[in-house]
Amino acid sequence: MSTPDRVIEKVKLLHKIDRQRAELAGGRLEWLEATAKVDRGWVKFIDLRKYLVLGSSVLAIYGIRHPSSVVRWSRRALGIWGTAQLFRRNFMKP
Repeated sequence: MSTPDRVIEKVKLLHKIDRQRAELAGGRLEWLEATAKVDRGWVKFIDLRKYLVLGSSVLAIYGIRHPSSVVRWSRRALGIWGTAQLFRRNFMKP
């Protein structure tokens, strides 16, 4: 390859890189919009982390003293949560 050919090839590659960077910059906003719901949920989870740790500790101590009661209430909670999810999926369609 001669020197002028290398210069032409280099310019072509630089233009290709510029186009790719522009496409990535445009896709960045779409990506942020698509993941915004997940990001908000993650932030809420992190904010609630100290309360979840405290609640699980209290539940563990209570569970040691009253294991059957904890099992019974956890089954009820899971049943209510499952019913709520069923209703959300079937009746709250967008």
